[in-house]
Amino acid sequence: MVATALRQVVRPRGYRRFLNKLFCYVSRSLTCLLYNPKLFLMRKLARIEFMRQVWGTLTACTICPKTLNESAPLPTSLVTPPNPKTISAVLRQQGIYAGLQLSDVVVAELVDFAHQTPFAVDRNPNIRCLFKDRATLEASLGYSFQLGSVNTQGCAAVQALIYDPGLVEIATEYLGAKPTAIGSELLWSFPGESTWKQQIKGAQVFHYDIDDYRSLKFFFYLTDVDERNGPHVCIQKTHWGKKLGHQLMGQRCASLKDHTLVETYGAEQVLTVCGQAGLGIVEDTFCFHKGNRPVSRPRLMLQIQYALNDYGDIRAYA
Repeated sequence: MVATALRQVVRPRGYRRFLNKLFCYVSRSLTCLLYNPKLFLMRKLARIEFMRQVWGTLTACTICPKTLNESAPLPTSLVTPPNPKTISAVLRQQGIYAGLQLSDVVVAELVDFAHQTPFAVDRNPNIRCLFKDRATLEASLGYSFQLGSVNTQGCAAVQALIYDPGLVEIATEYLGAKPTAIGSELLWSFPGESTWKQQIKGAQVFHYDIDDYRSLKFFFYLTDVDERNGPHVCIQKTHWGKKLGHQLMGQRCASLKDHTLVETYGAEQVLTVCGQAGLGIVEDTFCFHKGNRPVSRPRLMLQIQYALNDYGDIRAYA
């Protein structure tokens, strides 16, 4: 009966596409439920803002999260932020703060590491390439790369930033408990044209992340960024107050057209962050956000994320 009704409403091609998406969604959900039930439960609950508020508060109060004391903290911060309470206040209101700054020395060390370390082509660990060899490999494979993900485990500067007292203090103030570092990445974004599916896969359309009941991400530009070179874009104030339909859709909101979300939440709330290398952004990634694909030259950015809980590979069942 249900299938018959759907056929009457949806054209055959659209019907098959709908069934395929439904099958993929159910398959990923069942796999996540079997292999990581805590992640499955969080993903279903945290999208609903009331449940996120309740469980986030309970988690911060009752769960003793893994702290960042495994490595001795630096005596001084490598970033130059204002008072963490000020940043936290802006984050609670806007969902994003752009005003941190890395020194030229730290930026140079990170850029040097990114140039000397092979990146995973479009986050595929089976295809790796040095930045200087990108054009040659692109010609060999017959397509242009969209992203290049550099593993940060061997980078001393990244490890120092993960345990940086300034970043940890900001995360602690905003999350309401000692944070857990759940991920870091040096990410190249390369110029070129993308299909809509590629843009979705590369997080280059508006979306929001469900990585914990409370989480916070730091972005640091390591190349100069203007509107043509892959700026980070955020729809401010959408970390709370989403339409119920968008809460229920969760991360599948990425399938909605950007202009639909802009019209819903207001063009005046769209913030495009441009700045020179070293500029740092802090964001509650429950806000709708994206990274535009560069037009003229590659962009390099460092991402560091904190949360209350670590669920393992949060991309495995996205």
